[in-house]
Amino acid sequence: MIWGGIGYRLQTDLIIIGSSVDTETYIHDIIRKSKIIKKANEQYGEWGWIFQQDGARPHTSKKSMDYLQYRCNVLSPWPPNSPDLNPMENLWSIMDKRLKNVQPSNEEEFILEIIRVWEGITWERIDLVIDHEG
Repeated sequence: MIWGGIGYRLQTDLIIIGSSVDTETYIHDIIRKSKIIKKANEQYGEWGWIFQQDGARPHTSKKSMDYLQYRCNVLSPWPPNSPDLNPMENLWSIMDKRLKNVQPSNEEEFILEIIRVWEGITWERIDLVIDHEG
């Protein structure tokens, strides 16, 4: 699984998890490792932003929600079957198009290419995606 976080003028490093994601993995290996809460607090001020995520079970478990709600504002519940409302889904679509013609010879090359594409996305593009303009 690949996870990334965005906000206006904010982009986390990609987090790549080689196994399935449960609540513990989500909290410790994704949220904490990405430093999304720290970065967003620095960018927007503590409690000056809203954490948005989809309705995947590890995201919405009581333990995950308790962890997040103690540290930030969380948009919840997420409307079902509405990926178009999630800027991150639109950004994944852009990345998918940019990776369409990539022909890596192994998984490691593919992961490096995904990271290259992610790091090549500008803040301007992220801001447009958040504003639903591109």
